[in-house]
Amino acid sequence: MALTGTPQSVHTCSCLDCQRDSGGAFTYTAFFLESAVEEIRGEYRNWRRISNLGRWIDTAFCPTCGIRVFRHWEALPWAFGVPVGCFADPAFELPAKLYYAS
Repeated sequence: MALTGTPQSVHTCSCLDCQRDSGGAFTYTAFFLESAVEEIRGEYRNWRRISNLGRWIDTAFCPTCGIRVFRHWEALPWAFGVPVGCFADPAFELPAKLYYAS
């Protein structure tokens, strides 16, 4: 995948849906403008689920290994979300906020 620019935001979320998605305590996502996506290389498949607020969330994943590679949200039409782990960069921008912390 080729992206331009810097993320509009970077955050973690620990809602139950994100915990299920990540298999851990939270997700860690970089949000880019949809226009920042230059190219998506490789095969991926989409899975759509409905959030607890009734809006769809599309998750693209690698059909070979199953890793989540990007995401789109009905509630955030401008956003292209990429799990920070996909960048394999230990110096990646830290999250600015934790959503659904309890």
